[in-house]
Amino acid sequence: MNGYEKRTKAKKESIINAARELFTERGITDVGISEIAAKAGVSQVSIYNYFGDKNSLAKEVLISYLDQSIQEYEEILKGDIPFSEKLKIIMDKKHDAVIEVSRSNFSKYAWEDKTLQQVYKEAATIKATSIYTKFIELGKKEGAIDESIPNDAILSFLFSSVSIMQQSDYLKTSLEYKMGILRLFLYGLLGKEE
Repeated sequence: MNGYEKRTKAKKESIINAARELFTERGITDVGISEIAAKAGVSQVSIYNYFGDKNSLAKEVLISYLDQSIQEYEEILKGDIPFSEKLKIIMDKKHDAVIEVSRSNFSKYAWEDKTLQQVYKEAATIKATSIYTKFIELGKKEGAIDESIPNDAILSFLFSSVSIMQQSDYLKTSLEYKMGILRLFLYGLLGKEE
C-alpha cells in the first residue's frame, strides 16, 4: 500500500469512526455532514467523495461495526481455551453489545430504516456464515456440539434466531428478554451453561 492509499484509508476510517460516535449519540437524522467532517478532521467534500451521502456513510458504519464484531469473535475462537469458555466470553460480549445497542440512537434509527435493515441482513448473513461455520466445527471437534446434526441445520437455526433480533420492536424489549433470546440462541432450549 503506497502513501496515498494509506492516507485515504486513514481518512475513511476517521470518517467512519466519527460518524459512528455521532450517530450513536444522536441518531443519523440529527447529525450533519459538517459535524462529521469537523470531528473526523476532514473536509465535507472528502465525505461526499468517499461515501456519496449520509445514508451511504451510515451503511458503511454499520458494515464496519459488523466487521469489528466478526474480528473479535475470530480472535476468541482462535484462543487456546476450552469451547465452553469461548462460549462464555461470547455470551459476555453479546450481553455488552445488547446493552450498547439498546442505548444507541444509531441502532434505533437503523432498525427502522428498511435500506439499512437490508444492508445489515445481507452483510450479517455473508459475514456470519463464515464465523458460525468455524464456531460449529470447533464445537463439534471439542464435543460441545452434537456431531450428528448437519452444519446446514445448525446454520438455519442460528439464522432463524438472528431474525428475531432483527425485528423492529426488538430494541424496545427488556434486557432480560434480549438476554433470554441470546441464551436460547447459544445454548438451545434444553442446553445450559457449563
